[in-house]
Amino acid sequence: MKFGRSRVAIRTGITLAVLIVALSMPSVPLAQQCEDSLIYPAGSQPFGMTYGDWQVAIWQYEFSIPVSTNPLLDSTGIDCNVAQSGGPVFFLNSAFFGAPVTRTCTVPAGKALLVPIAAWECSSVEPAPSYGANPQDMRTCAGTFMDGFGVQTLKLTVDGRKVPEVQKMRVQTPYFQFTMPATDNLLGLDGVTSGSSVSDAYLVMLKPLAPGNHVIEFEGAFVTGPAAGASFGVTYHLTVQ
Repeated sequence: MKFGRSRVAIRTGITLAVLIVALSMPSVPLAQQCEDSLIYPAGSQPFGMTYGDWQVAIWQYEFSIPVSTNPLLDSTGIDCNVAQSGGPVFFLNSAFFGAPVTRTCTVPAGKALLVPIAAWECSSVEPAPSYGANPQDMRTCAGTFMDGFGVQTLKLTVDGRKVPEVQKMRVQTPYFQFTMPATDNLLGLDGVTSGSSVSDAYLVMLKPLAPGNHVIEFEGAFVTGPAAGASFGVTYHLTVQ
């Protein structure tokens, strides 16, 4: 004796139900799906901090390290693990302007990767044109430099996969304090151990990568404004383990 519908009828009904649900769901652009699968989106608070707060954190980190071992100035990756915290985020530092750099680095598994693709900061201790007498002056100074950045030159790829719309990831920090060594410091100011600053940047937080080998590339250039003609490029060969 047969009860109910045949298997074919049941399977057809399930297929139609799934199709109806799929068609009724709001569509998400493919580019957005790609972006969201790789990064924490703009406006989010990865690990309880805004993107502006994370930009403060990486600047304070970079200022605190002597030039001789500073990952921002590293051309091979030998210093990529210097002073990295035990927290959930690993800093992949950018580079100063000039010839592209390639770094080889080992990153602990499970860490998100903070990538400051392009940034400028103005402070209370630097000479002009990066000097600001007060927080608003610093904010205007940093913003003026970054306004000259050519978003069309901005590029970020992960294992050859382009991260789209990174030009939406621009953020300006709150006013912050930093400390640095009295000598051999990032600003080349002997005897100066602290200052205040504001930074403007294109900043991306990548979600943790799977264990194994990965290649992250980012680059950009200033096309107008005070830093016009300056460009940079960074390639990271990462081993996540």
